[in-house]
Amino acid sequence: MKMTNYKTYRYRWIILIVYMYIAALTQLYWLNFSAIDTYLEDNLSISAIQVGMLTLVFPIVYILLSVPSGFIIDKKGFKYGLAIGVIFTGFFCLLRLVNPASYLCLLTSQIGIAIGQPFILNGITKLVVTWFPPHEEATAVGLGSLALFVGMIIGLGLTPLLVESAGFESMLLVYGILGVLGVLLFFPLVKAKPATPTRVMKEENITFRSGIAGILKTKNFIILGFIAMIGIGVFNGLATWLEKILNEQQNIPMVDAGLISAILIFSGMLGCIAIPIFSDKIKRRKPFLILAASVGTICIILLMFTSSFVVNAANAFILGFFLLPALPIILTTSAEITGSAFAGISVAYLQLLGNGAAVVIVPVMETLRNASNQHILPLAFLATLLFIAIILAIRIKETGNFS
Repeated sequence: MKMTNYKTYRYRWIILIVYMYIAALTQLYWLNFSAIDTYLEDNLSISAIQVGMLTLVFPIVYILLSVPSGFIIDKKGFKYGLAIGVIFTGFFCLLRLVNPASYLCLLTSQIGIAIGQPFILNGITKLVVTWFPPHEEATAVGLGSLALFVGMIIGLGLTPLLVESAGFESMLLVYGILGVLGVLLFFPLVKAKPATPTRVMKEENITFRSGIAGILKTKNFIILGFIAMIGIGVFNGLATWLEKILNEQQNIPMVDAGLISAILIFSGMLGCIAIPIFSDKIKRRKPFLILAASVGTICIILLMFTSSFVVNAANAFILGFFLLPALPIILTTSAEITGSAFAGISVAYLQLLGNGAAVVIVPVMETLRNASNQHILPLAFLATLLFIAIILAIRIKETGNFS
């Protein structure tokens, strides 16, 4: 019987760092225009609907390309898939410099970057199972998820400062340089696989049909899909409406409401470091899914009835710290359920469900708010969804008992 030796390489951290940089860029480009919507309306004569479309194209394209990108990642390897995303991102972030005053040019660039996004974001678990040992899996995915929130904060926080201090075209130039740097880092530094595998790697001749069938044949993964749908959808709904809820319902000034939203994201970044590390240490995933949904339910209920800035800030910190790390735990669980052969398409399927749910949840919250002229019903809707997620998380089987 042939014995296979497995080896862990320090170089895995270099690859993860490059991935984190590129993944952060996708979120920066997603939100950069939403952070300066008033400037675009006043200076480029772009309507509010047109500005919104510059951001909305990302979830729309993600829904269309999520599963195909996951299939390509599983079929060709994570580097092949990431390369597609990196090329689209690098080229189209520069296209905006051709005619910054043209809305068509800006929209085309956003669509191009959005095409690259699923190839990048859906590659994280394939990268991790290729380069990292099982006992570091959630930690590595957690760091990859952390990069997304870093990109969001930079996109929302740095963009207005750059536009105000240096001008709109200079902002596009700076972000274009960052995109080119991503290309220059990726191709020489990222390797497709280590010389010696870090674990048992199951190789299969995957077709699109077999990939879908492979991930949907397991009850555990189907349950996880509903959890992902609720979790990602609720986060998007909350991120979209939190500042308005705090301002309109709690009478908290807009600046303070923005600070509370920033606290939510910042604490989520801390949670994406701490909770996956602890999950790997105790070799458990299920308790953290239950904890995320439970804390999320309690915090959203509390949001309905409190009007204090201090209480809302503390509530946002707790909510972010425990709810946002559910994403890397979910992605890690998916790879453990479906195996390395389906690591790409399984994440793609979960992201498809989550982004699809977000497209539904956000307008439902708006409808409920308009029907009642207050935000109690939208918040109750989110709390109900998270309570359902608690039940689903209780039913899921533990996957983290690796040796």
